[in-house]
Amino acid sequence: MVFNILVSNDDDHLRNHAFIWEPDANGWALSPLYDVLPKPQVAQERYLHLGIGKQGRFASIPNALSRAALFGLNDAQAREIVGRICRCVREWRTSFDEFDIDPKDMAAVAMAIRHPRDVGWN
Repeated sequence: MVFNILVSNDDDHLRNHAFIWEPDANGWALSPLYDVLPKPQVAQERYLHLGIGKQGRFASIPNALSRAALFGLNDAQAREIVGRICRCVREWRTSFDEFDIDPKDMAAVAMAIRHPRDVGWN
């Protein structure tokens, strides 16, 4: 959810979430992330397809944190995870450079990437 917020991926419908069988754990686990489509937007208020918190689909970090307990996380654990995701997303240009993404493509996606403070994270 937090990654979707930070990259303006509003294509987060239920068919883009899955579970995989983990034989070593003898149980199901959430699959790795797939089918992410950053969507460049001008609007400051953005919404995801699925509800993420007490404010419904509103794409903000505080909204995502409002339901952390439903994922078995206390506030400190949730904030630590959010911080890790924010640090990774801030490095998006470095990752794109490492994969030799064309600067025109980088410019096209730049408006989709949100700074954490713009979505309620300080």
